[in-house]
Amino acid sequence: MKNILFALIVLILVSNFAYAQFEKGNSYLGPSVGFYFHGSTPILGANYEYALKTNVGDGILGIGGVMRYWSWSEDIGNDWGWSYNDIMLGFQANYHFVVGDKKFDPWAGMILAYDIGSVKYKGPSGDHWAEPSWGGFFLGVNGGARYWFSNSVAGVVRLNLGSLSYSAIDFGVDFTL
Repeated sequence: MKNILFALIVLILVSNFAYAQFEKGNSYLGPSVGFYFHGSTPILGANYEYALKTNVGDGILGIGGVMRYWSWSEDIGNDWGWSYNDIMLGFQANYHFVVGDKKFDPWAGMILAYDIGSVKYKGPSGDHWAEPSWGGFFLGVNGGARYWFSNSVAGVVRLNLGSLSYSAIDFGVDFTL
């Protein structure tokens, strides 16, 4: 317990002296956990972003990739139903607003991704139901912010809205590479 308390105190002290923000030429990578607005399944993800070396207006343009995975089951009763899996791989482009507080990094952007979905029937072996695949291209908008706890670690919150009925809020941690 003393070690946890000590680590929290050090984190708070370090965060008060950190002056990092989204900086040109840097790369950022981190995991995320999201929550789908149309169900209760968690979404596991990873984000990568590179800050381009040119400014766009007063802000900085970032480009990179996103990956999301989620699965869920639909049980109809009597030990039958369906299980679903989704993998989404895509490209993101975000505009980062330069603000006075160097610890705070707000952005707005777009995502173009491809969703790979599959369905598996589970039930009596004599029954046969279709197991369709679905998915396709996903176009979405996102907005969010990083809060830098140190020069290389940031907490992240991201709101995603888009096609394929995909809307979610993600929480994560990004690391400067």
